[in-house]
Amino acid sequence: RVVAAGGYDPNIAFWDESPGSQTFCPTPGSERECGSNYTNNFGEPPQELVAAAKSVFSTIYPGKDWAPTLECGDSFGTPSGDGLGLCTGTSMSAPQISGVVGILRSINPLATTSKPVLGFGDVAGIRSVLAQTTFEAQIAQGWTPTFGHGRVDAAAAARRMLGTVQGRTVKNRVTPLFRLYGANAKDYADTTSPQFAIAIAINQAGAYQTQGSLIPGYDEFPPDPGAETPLPTPRAAIYVLTTEYKPRPEWPALVPLYQMDRSRNYPIGCTPPTPGCNTKNRDYILVTTTAHIEQAYADGYKLRTIQGYIYQPCTVEPACIPPGTEKMYRACKTADDDCATFLESERTTFEAAGYTAAYPSGSNKVLGYAYPYADNDPPRFPGGPVGDGLVDGFEWVIGTKIDSWDSDGDGDGDVEEFPMVGVAVSDPCSGLGGYSCPADVIFKNGFQ
Repeated sequence: RVVAAGGYDPNIAFWDESPGSQTFCPTPGSERECGSNYTNNFGEPPQELVAAAKSVFSTIYPGKDWAPTLECGDSFGTPSGDGLGLCTGTSMSAPQISGVVGILRSINPLATTSKPVLGFGDVAGIRSVLAQTTFEAQIAQGWTPTFGHGRVDAAAAARRMLGTVQGRTVKNRVTPLFRLYGANAKDYADTTSPQFAIAIAINQAGAYQTQGSLIPGYDEFPPDPGAETPLPTPRAAIYVLTTEYKPRPEWPALVPLYQMDRSRNYPIGCTPPTPGCNTKNRDYILVTTTAHIEQAYADGYKLRTIQGYIYQPCTVEPACIPPGTEKMYRACKTADDDCATFLESERTTFEAAGYTAAYPSGSNKVLGYAYPYADNDPPRFPGGPVGDGLVDGFEWVIGTKIDSWDSDGDGDGDVEEFPMVGVAVSDPCSGLGGYSCPADVIFKNGFQ
């Protein structure tokens, strides 16, 4: 169920310090390291990926040595006391691989875990992308018991996860911003992470449920075998971008959506529905500026993670607003001590529900521009449903046509070639069908 992570030494050779035989590893009564584990036994978890394991430069507790006999600690590699040093072990390899997994998840939060080697009917995902893009895989070196599929190539894996349009790696993707509302907590929460959405949904005290439109191609959250209650159906009203690079040079720059949250304890006897006395209160908010982070922190919020990116406010509106986007607002309902984010098309509904106050007080309620749910491609077959399974915002960003289910006319639909939920299979703008996408606009003016 997890990646088996091995390690290599500074010479990029498999890390092996066994004394000629693994029989006495580790040496009894000694802290000697014998190197990276692996197995040749059928049925046991095989080596999958490797990363640096011997004398790895890292942050260390200042002035502390973890294991002097292994030359692991602040005293090794750099001056003592600087909080930097060397350490050895596959415990150093695993977080390197985990970090690349985090990058891939941020590029495409909806990608599956998958298997490293895909069989018939299997769907590509995190593990298959990593296995297919190692340095060794790129030179057609096969799997070995010690190196597995090889050394992780973060850049190649990121390019694979981003996908290719008209022969070039795209710079961005679009993903749903899951919306949940807790009836008990009286709180709107937004996240692009399915795993974090699950964490919010199973909070029974808050009674969170998803809100918004169904998400094309994403009918359920990753299953939890231990869940006592069924998970809600994924829903979203807003779609945001996943990297910091603007898709086209003429569109506004992007700003990050920082997630912050706060739980507040109220005095005994202060019970709902008295305004400001929600004992189960928790408030998730999204902020885009350093000043607002600092103000929210001063007000008791904790900074979490970046949930994606939106286009920053621009002038002169509406001409400068990217096509297909709407204004995205943050406004608060004072009576419930809650803030929410919503689009221009939802503003009347949210304001009628009491979400009218700016936070911080006096600030602009418009955070920028994001995509609504829309899928307006004509039916694939006469009388069939409208839409091709890719939201229009996603197609605007990658460059496929929003008025055709098959942008390059090769007989394969855009959603099959370049799914929003999964890993791209082929180039949806190859032009094999005699015409191509408008994706060339993305790469003008020296963008690539």
